[in-house]
Amino acid sequence: MKKILTASALALLIAGCAAAPTIDSISAAAPLTLTVDGQPVLPKLHPFHSGEILYVPARVLLEYYPVELKWDNTRKKLTLTDNSSRTILSPGRSAMQVQYTQTDGGYEDSLEGPVLLKEGHVYISAGTVSSLTGAEAKLTASGRAVSITSGDVSTSVRVPAEPLAVAAGTSGKVKLYAARKDGSTYKGFILEVNGRKHSFKWEAPRLGSYPPVLYYADVDNDGKPEATAVFSLGTGTGISLEEVHVVKPEDWKELAVPAAEKVASAAVTSKISLDNVDVVVRLELAGSAPSKVTLRLPGRAGDGGLNHFGTQVGIGAVTHYQVANGKLKAETSVNAGIEESLGTLLLDYKAGSGGLNLDSIRFEPYNTTKQYVEKEQ
Repeated sequence: MKKILTASALALLIAGCAAAPTIDSISAAAPLTLTVDGQPVLPKLHPFHSGEILYVPARVLLEYYPVELKWDNTRKKLTLTDNSSRTILSPGRSAMQVQYTQTDGGYEDSLEGPVLLKEGHVYISAGTVSSLTGAEAKLTASGRAVSITSGDVSTSVRVPAEPLAVAAGTSGKVKLYAARKDGSTYKGFILEVNGRKHSFKWEAPRLGSYPPVLYYADVDNDGKPEATAVFSLGTGTGISLEEVHVVKPEDWKELAVPAAEKVASAAVTSKISLDNVDVVVRLELAGSAPSKVTLRLPGRAGDGGLNHFGTQVGIGAVTHYQVANGKLKAETSVNAGIEESLGTLLLDYKAGSGGLNLDSIRFEPYNTTKQYVEKEQ
């Protein structure tokens, strides 16, 4: 049974006592080392095997996991506390006691192996690490180290061994790392460009199916390439949103980039009206190449009229960014009412005061709505 704990991390020294069960007689030809998310940790505390069970120091939880550890030297118990529960581990016992702190009650859960003391430090099995935190602890292929992959509850602030994204065409020299993970959210990123690193306090959901995308191109036309990171903010029925950050790596300055849906809403004037049995949608687009578009939805006036379609289009339910041909580009959707998807607004950004501003915007109907385009100017 996996117990996920959530709270601010607080590191307290775990002191031991010879009166409790110990395994100080364990011997090993070469001590195992310990890594978390690919980075070495706790060099003086070595994992070991006791029989067939792999053990790691309990203090490793503080390297990636939001919990307070406290050792009671009188009762010989280790307590792990978060904002909703308190878990008690006792050396010599193969069970943990969980007590709820926000409500009444608790439970006892069995462990893979007994909690142990070694040289004054509490050790727990690899299986217990998984039960407590959802992380994976396993022996590496070399057999010389134990690797912990922290999973969704990490609060690690180290630079992971593997980047989340690498910009195409840079021979791996432009990378994006997660600086800190808190549950299902990335809270901070590290951008690396040509061997130099800088931290940013950006936040984004941890979506395995929609990882960040990184580009490296001169999007402000100043002769120097910028790093552009695109993050998915989430998806759902009829909704998909992204966020973009553009950084000048020479001074790590972030350029202001107005959100596509806000830029488009400011640049597009719309009107929805009824013409006998038809619904008519008129769009007037500003930007460097102004245009006008009219769509006529035949026989749709009876489908709820303006109460269903509204009097203006909705913009931005689906928004995506990319860098192509040296330009930052965006696509954001156009809807009439809640259910009527009409097409996409295609935006190009250009350099402007303090960052990037709208250059051009045009409307592109879907294949299913091309037939309704009555007039384009």
